[in-house]
Amino acid sequence: MSLTVRGGAVLLLVPLLAVAAGCSAPPANSAESVEFTVDGRQVVDPHQLQTEAEQQLSYALSFGLVSSAGAGAPLCWFARTGSTTQVDERLWCGPVQVPGSPPSNGWVPVPMKKVGENPGQVQLQVQAPEVPQAGNRSTPVGDRLLRTDGASLDPKIPADRTAGPNFVAVMADTEHRTNAELGLDGADAVRLHDDLLTVTGTGWGHPDSFQLPDQSTLRAAPGMGLRVLRVHVERPAKTEDAMKGQQWEGWAPQPSTVSLQVGDRRQELPAERLPDSGDVFVLYTVPDGQSSPESLVLNTVGAKSWEQRLEIPSGNRLSNDPAALRRTGQPAQEPTGEQQVKITTGHGYGDSPGGEHAAKLAVTGVRVGRQRPVKLDSGRYQMVTTSAPDKALVEVRMKVSGDKLPAITAGPLTKDSIELTLPGGERAKQVGIRYDGDLFPSAVVVEVPADTKSIKVGLRPGSVKLPALGEVALATSGDPVQLNLTF
Repeated sequence: MSLTVRGGAVLLLVPLLAVAAGCSAPPANSAESVEFTVDGRQVVDPHQLQTEAEQQLSYALSFGLVSSAGAGAPLCWFARTGSTTQVDERLWCGPVQVPGSPPSNGWVPVPMKKVGENPGQVQLQVQAPEVPQAGNRSTPVGDRLLRTDGASLDPKIPADRTAGPNFVAVMADTEHRTNAELGLDGADAVRLHDDLLTVTGTGWGHPDSFQLPDQSTLRAAPGMGLRVLRVHVERPAKTEDAMKGQQWEGWAPQPSTVSLQVGDRRQELPAERLPDSGDVFVLYTVPDGQSSPESLVLNTVGAKSWEQRLEIPSGNRLSNDPAALRRTGQPAQEPTGEQQVKITTGHGYGDSPGGEHAAKLAVTGVRVGRQRPVKLDSGRYQMVTTSAPDKALVEVRMKVSGDKLPAITAGPLTKDSIELTLPGGERAKQVGIRYDGDLFPSAVVVEVPADTKSIKVGLRPGSVKLPALGEVALATSGDPVQLNLTF
């Protein structure tokens, strides 16, 4: 017998041949019948290592860090990496579902530390499982998973899955099958949005099973019900240029988050699993007989944070949200409209001669929300927020173009010449603009009562003094643009 001391631990390594002497050979399917080696040395008591790793994994399961994705409790396996007996220095436990990851078999690696060895044997000690972060998953190394009872499997081969408690998967909707083909109903009532993220339900159901892209089938475990929520996602924070400003006054906008709540448990859907503009499935389980409905939660993050909640699939609001967040936020199709204007400069600038220039103010887009990005005189961006729950911000995007207009950045000086008028004739309060290299702003943001149904946009006749152009006269030869805000 040999004795090796590692890190203060005293370990007795007993050669297996000595133990086996005088004993009958174990049955072919016994826990001791399969030999595993690490660096050419035989692993001592591999069955006990499996058992300890499964014990460790049970804590991750109980806290919902992972959920079961197989027909029974997840098991821990040795991963073959070379010869018949050579294995990885980690056990791989599964199959499991890491919350928010795609619904394919995931695995939790469990490291093992060498705590003793002799020329023929190595003593390993199970360490804490390395549970993947939400939305991610780990794949076993090698070509085969093995257990001490002789069982083996290829983790790369798709297999039917069983969704256990706390199961949440996010899967890209790439095949675009119809709801009828999938056994789903519509979900138009499910819609949450702020100015950085929009989630719109397009389908919902509780089928007995759901076919996955690899042709395997997902079913709920006994005592659980399978739910499928199909949503369309828009992330203006990623797609709108104004949200991508490089320099911000104070904190830059923080990405909004969306979560699924089932009972008392809330699981954020990982941002990396959500498209900038596209469709995903959220697959999850609900305990049979659960009294409270599941809900969708959208969190606006930052100094002006806000949380919205609604029931699935009814769409009933569970939060008392500002009126601006109950609106759609943007029209199905961007508005079009023009006002004819005349701009007269006292003298020329660059290639632009002095005198009268025929031009037009064209509306290119409109948004209604609680927060909008504006550009300050300093060139920095800032998120502005409504002053009260019964207010909304209206952002009108525009372009003033014409016959040889001077190419000069003058938006901060001409902003008051753009007039947005409420239905009663009152001028809306301007709270900010955005501008680029043109004579007029590229967007004007005003605060209005949240139930405002229309607004007029036009140039205000008068004059404005600009450093490079002197006195500039502004006149109109057409009516302001009428914008419908009933969206």
